[in-house]
Amino acid sequence: MTTLANLRVKVSRRLEDTANAHWSTAELDDFINEVRMDLWQMVRRINPSILPLTTYTFTWAADTISNRAAASDTDFDIYLVSMTENTQAVSSTNLPVPLPRIPYEEVNRGSVSRPPFHEDHKHYGANNYSYAGTGDVSISNSWASGSSSRIYAWALQGLNLYLSPVPRSDVQIRVEYIRPFTTIDGDSDKIFSDANAMFRPWESLIELGAVLAAKGRSDEQTDPTMSQWQYKMDLFMKWLEQREITGTPTVLLNGY
Repeated sequence: MTTLANLRVKVSRRLEDTANAHWSTAELDDFINEVRMDLWQMVRRINPSILPLTTYTFTWAADTISNRAAASDTDFDIYLVSMTENTQAVSSTNLPVPLPRIPYEEVNRGSVSRPPFHEDHKHYGANNYSYAGTGDVSISNSWASGSSSRIYAWALQGLNLYLSPVPRSDVQIRVEYIRPFTTIDGDSDKIFSDANAMFRPWESLIELGAVLAAKGRSDEQTDPTMSQWQYKMDLFMKWLEQREITGTPTVLLNGY
């Protein structure tokens, strides 16, 4: 596990500038963070399923048209939006129900009702968490798919999340998304957090990339730093492509 201070020293050695006479520590930190972001963008494009999910849970106030989708994050990919019908803590009687996604232009254009998991909504009555059926037939439903949250869908436009139709009472929304590596600036900050520990064997890519970013260009016909970086990048790409790709799961709301 390498910290920012450790990596800064390694980069300075490769640049033959251990006194930081040419490149300040602040400049090196910028180069290191730039390369980390480039690596995240590459992983996001090739195999985002290996990136950890961040969960953002908040209260969507009644009669509110839109909210920020991912708190203060400005670069993200949403994987799942779920909703509970009230703002109480998640429990067996207040489970988050995954919502379908619709294009922004479909927001509030009409009913977005989806068939419930078991049967038509008329069978659910006041008990949103079990299937009452007809006569003496009943089926318990811990997934709570009979809840009225099935009528909602979500859309994303820019940084804002929209619910359709607009909720008339407070509800709880849970957004699960991937976000970039957090910028590091403290000497003890880890190059890759514990949540992203799988990338630690590839910290040398950050080191070499920061050296290349600092040098800007090379007049050498064959730059040894570039050769090392390219070799390790080829290995990283093979590792990345061979990681299990689970893809984005599809939640069925009208099947058995």
